[in-house]
Amino acid sequence: MDTTFLTGIAVFVSSLIVFCGSVWLLLAVVLGSRLAYFITASVTLAFTFLMGIVWSFTPLGPLGKLPSFEPEAIGTSADEVEFAQASSYPEGDWVAASPEDEEQLQKQTDLEGAAGDYLEQAIEEGDIDTFKSATDASVVAESARLLTAGDQEYGAVLMQEAPEEGQDAPEANVGDPNTVLVVMRYDPGNPLGMARTITLGTLVLLVLHLFLLSRAERNAKRVRAQYA
Repeated sequence: MDTTFLTGIAVFVSSLIVFCGSVWLLLAVVLGSRLAYFITASVTLAFTFLMGIVWSFTPLGPLGKLPSFEPEAIGTSADEVEFAQASSYPEGDWVAASPEDEEQLQKQTDLEGAAGDYLEQAIEEGDIDTFKSATDASVVAESARLLTAGDQEYGAVLMQEAPEEGQDAPEANVGDPNTVLVVMRYDPGNPLGMARTITLGTLVLLVLHLFLLSRAERNAKRVRAQYA
């Protein structure tokens, strides 16, 4: 298991013990352990709920599945790629990212990065023998294209043999020797899904604790009245 993850868990548990535990201990001296727990837990859950509302609309808290490009099809020419619209690449419905559209530019960057991973996977599985390794290939400049088909988005990029150090890469087109066309499917993910799930779960726990706090307070008042 990743040591960073274990360190994060240790820090989180320690913070609960130090901050929440110290508050509970002080309240328990005056109010008793049961009532002190419900007060401490209710305040902590209320704070978490408020933060969760913020996290549910802005990517400032825990993130769920991030947007990514998933493998769709790959081949050394448009005819070999098992994707209907590949035959019209880079024309037709394929469009280049607009320099003024930050979202499209980010998709283009993600596409070019993911294409290398997909190429490496295809080489390992024996589907592509043009390159020995994905490190031997590079993305052809300005070859990234985006396509919208129904409610699904795709991306395609052309890869060629990486030039020698200090040399410029030659111009390349689909079907040229030592080129590979990579088509990938865009997954928008659900970055805010985890935060919204946490917020909903926190709300349920908060309502439950407030109800139990109310009962515990009434019981404490009844006990004090009996001994008054």
